[in-house]
Amino acid sequence: MKKTTLLSIFFALTFQVFAQEFAPIGSIWHYTQRTIDPSVTSFKTFESVSDTTINGIECKKLIEVERYLDTTNVSYHYMYSENDSVFFYAAEDFQLLYDFGANAGDTIVLDFFITYDDNSLKMIIDSTGTIMINDQERKIQYITCGDGMSIEFGNHVIEGIGNTSFMFPTLDGSLDGPLRCYEDDNTGLFLSPFHSGYGWNHQDCEEIITGVEETEDTGEISVFPNPAKSNLSIKNIERETAYKIININGIVMMQGKIPESNEINIKELSKGIYFIELGNENTLTVKKIIKD
Repeated sequence: MKKTTLLSIFFALTFQVFAQEFAPIGSIWHYTQRTIDPSVTSFKTFESVSDTTINGIECKKLIEVERYLDTTNVSYHYMYSENDSVFFYAAEDFQLLYDFGANAGDTIVLDFFITYDDNSLKMIIDSTGTIMINDQERKIQYITCGDGMSIEFGNHVIEGIGNTSFMFPTLDGSLDGPLRCYEDDNTGLFLSPFHSGYGWNHQDCEEIITGVEETEDTGEISVFPNPAKSNLSIKNIERETAYKIININGIVMMQGKIPESNEINIKELSKGIYFIELGNENTLTVKKIIKD
């Protein structure tokens, strides 16, 4: 009896540790950002960058970066997990987003999201199964979630990763999603088999995640090396361009004009993740950089 109790406690604690690791620091989600022009594909990423506390609750700070042609928008999200559930901060409180512990026949009520008929959005768990991710067995929920009029939330939820459509429910016909790939130190690189361009997104996600710059001249603005220890080189700057280097809290750490050498000295910056904004009268480009 005692052995059974100890084993039960062990497995419960083991699962709880995994559940609390939703969005570990450094985890990143890559989503397709479809556009009105079918020949253009841009991207969205969510990246967990730091720990913080809101309303006395320890949570993760995530940066959402939207890349649409030469336009980049940055926004912030705050999330935490407790046992099997994941919550996000909105309307001055934490709201339920996922319940990885739900099983076939269960209904999860997502009160923050409202359907066309003014009711709370419901996620119905049609069935569950398992999916192998780099030799790890994860639970997958096959769901029905949406009203067919104004809001929807994809068809699959993977334990520890989330929805294979988008992080949050989206408007019907939204350009957000689907998930192309996910990576963290424990999981490794997961390339979503539910992405419609499965063969294409293998190569694309690996290139973005590694941060390796292409050696050929594509004509686009690029920043290298990345990570960098002392100097950043800027390539394909055609006009007089201003720059700002911003930390993950949105504070401008450096700013000025790109010098004739097209190099910026960043020796004085502390190690960590930053964003560099490069702008002139026509375009604004934002790149993530890492100070090593």
